[in-house]
Amino acid sequence: MEKRRNSILIPYYFRDGNLHVFLQRRSHEAPRNPNILGGFGGGLEGDENNEKTLLRELREELEYTPKKYSLLGVFETDHSISNYYIEKVSEDFENNIKIHEGTGGEWHRAQDVIERDDISPNTRRVITTMILDTNGKVK
Repeated sequence: MEKRRNSILIPYYFRDGNLHVFLQRRSHEAPRNPNILGGFGGGLEGDENNEKTLLRELREELEYTPKKYSLLGVFETDHSISNYYIEKVSEDFENNIKIHEGTGGEWHRAQDVIERDDISPNTRRVITTMILDTNGKVK
């Protein structure tokens, strides 16, 4: 079986030396990871590349076009290959978007969210990488 390919964004900012991440709360009816925290994005369609998918998904889900995003890394599971992008945003990021998927978005201190039970395993890996890669100093 071919693995699903995804492009996902994790918006972030720093406050008082702490990394904060903005995550989507998936709906209770979601076919994958219901009521779980994860990034914003989705699967490649047609002949899209990873960046075109990211931009389309963010327009659909958030009415948002990222300005200075970068690829954090490619994270693979048994059923998917996900390109995770990050973007430093302002603390009022949620005032500049309109969420159309899931039950909303939530800011979390990165160190706290990786300890929660309601986060997807892949998102936990990604946020742990964000913390470890630069010791809390993501560019």
